[in-house]
Amino acid sequence: MERRSKAGLLLGLALAALAGAGHLALRERPAPAAPAARPATRREATRPTTTSAAAAAPDPPRRERPAPAGAPGLGLPARPRAAPPSLRGTDVDGAVIVDERGDLVVGPEILALFDYFLSATGEEPAAAIRARIVAAIRERAGGRAADQAVALLDRYLGYREAAGAAGAAPEVDPAARLAVLRELRREHFGEADATRLFGDEEREGEAALDEARIAADPALSPEERDAQIAAVEAALPEHLRAAREAAMRPLAQQVEEQALRAAGASAEQIHAHRVAVVGPEAADRLAELDRQRAAWQERLDTFSEQRAAIAEETTDPQARRAAEEELLAREFTPEERLRVRALLRRAR
Repeated sequence: MERRSKAGLLLGLALAALAGAGHLALRERPAPAAPAARPATRREATRPTTTSAAAAAPDPPRRERPAPAGAPGLGLPARPRAAPPSLRGTDVDGAVIVDERGDLVVGPEILALFDYFLSATGEEPAAAIRARIVAAIRERAGGRAADQAVALLDRYLGYREAAGAAGAAPEVDPAARLAVLRELRREHFGEADATRLFGDEEREGEAALDEARIAADPALSPEERDAQIAAVEAALPEHLRAAREAAMRPLAQQVEEQALRAAGASAEQIHAHRVAVVGPEAADRLAELDRQRAAWQERLDTFSEQRAAIAEETTDPQARRAAEEELLAREFTPEERLRVRALLRRAR
């Protein structure tokens, strides 16, 4: 890989690590056409081995289970909601780990559980997503540990909101953003829990920023760059080095694919590249995802054009809002309307 491309990948890793919450910004994505294996998240790749009594037993198969209907005191609906489209056919990430005293073990595993459900932001109301997470917690733990996990969830939701606002400006320097996030995390979680929850991500982010600066330094020779980057990498714990290597693979695949597209590669050539890199089944899933994204974007573009026409033709604000609501209801399903409204809010 060219050194400049590697610098871009390292900076991409830094920005991903700085996100911290996993899904601070809404990511528009269509529902999967068919169940597909989910790639391991970085938190999954770096999940520590637990030695508590609760964790000593073999883990049961992780699969999505419906939330209990009408559980008292949880704010759950009387009947379980259908899963959001993007979560259907997928396994629930993360875990709720309880120590031998019955207390919650605070660590990245529970953030992975939160982030799994929060990845459906925009597909259903925030209260429904929170209710799903609470139900998932209480399926996996009870008593004091469950209450502690729910309290941690509410702190995490507050942190996500604050972190999203802090990172909204595109001109924010990644290093400055890391400093802001470190401060926010300690405000919301305290020093000890912030370190348990985000310590690995912060170390990884700092290393990625260091490597990106080294790779972009014109005063260094290629050999000096390689030596300094290798030194930064060697200073990381082994589990973080393995996680970074795993995270680099899809980023490298994306960079190579973008280069092929920029060079005018055909759809057949892109597919052949994907088959060579990720295998035929994953290549087919990526092709289907491309088609779904293109169709969704086409619908959004049509909606934007029709909305702009309404704005030009209708001067009365109340009548314009009514016409836009009618257009939204006509063009999108209730689930899709949540996603479109989220996009409109983000565009303001």
